[in-house]
Amino acid sequence: MNRRALLTTIAGRRSTSVPLAMPTVAGGLEPYTGPWKFEQAAHLLRRSMFGPTFGQINQAIEQGMEATVSMLLKDLPLPQPPLNNNSSDPVVRLWDTWVDRAVPQGEPDAINKRRLSLRSWMIGELLDEGISIREKMALLWLDHFVVELFIIRDPTYMYKHITLMREYATGNFKELVKKITIDPAMLRYLNGNKNDKNAPNENYARELLELFTVGKGDLIGEGDYSTFTEQDVEQMARVLTGWKDVGFYKTDDNTQVRGEFQAARHDTGSKQLSYHLTIQSSPTREIRNTNI
Repeated sequence: MNRRALLTTIAGRRSTSVPLAMPTVAGGLEPYTGPWKFEQAAHLLRRSMFGPTFGQINQAIEQGMEATVSMLLKDLPLPQPPLNNNSSDPVVRLWDTWVDRAVPQGEPDAINKRRLSLRSWMIGELLDEGISIREKMALLWLDHFVVELFIIRDPTYMYKHITLMREYATGNFKELVKKITIDPAMLRYLNGNKNDKNAPNENYARELLELFTVGKGDLIGEGDYSTFTEQDVEQMARVLTGWKDVGFYKTDDNTQVRGEFQAARHDTGSKQLSYHLTIQSSPTREIRNTNI
């Protein structure tokens, strides 16, 4: 008996006389037509969720594979925002949300409690997601377009960042790249907010090409990585000049945390990309019409 069969038996969910058949995955994109029993349903839910319950697996078996896949991919409303669980927060009442409120200035303990509230809220959503792939996909994108809370520091920025990943969890990757490029947390984390026409900052442009999209590829020439060149990094940085984050440690409730385009800081000159990449037009207040 293998480990999974042993643990399942100990939990009282199956007889020791019935061997646990592990599902097999065949190549190709043809619709699956094999059996749909406990092993197959559990395999699908384990791969698409965090810790599916025995009841959820049985529900998947009862409603069938197609209905389960539809449920996993169903668009869901965004969860309610995290709440203040700190009675000493000078700005927000207990059990009200803090995500649109001013950040308590000079109150490091209150700010830290908001960060803890954010973490608890995130873990709670992972545990209580129901039959849905959204939380696992959101976490995948959070790992791909990584920012770090201990560097960003502002919990409202991180809340906006996490919400963006949920909104585009199973959506269009190109649109997600556009949104993450001007996301306040990302602008701050990879210095996009310092990318000015007089001093282009290449930090985000390099990560955009090397890590987030096309990948570095093999080195095939001086500064040529087969998918982009050093020149492309320089030119892409110029394309993205002019963006700033607004609302960092905001002091009033009316300020909206956002990415803002400042035309006076944008490089309006021509940008020449290599044969690897093409761009159809210069950005204005939105990053658009790019093909990378």
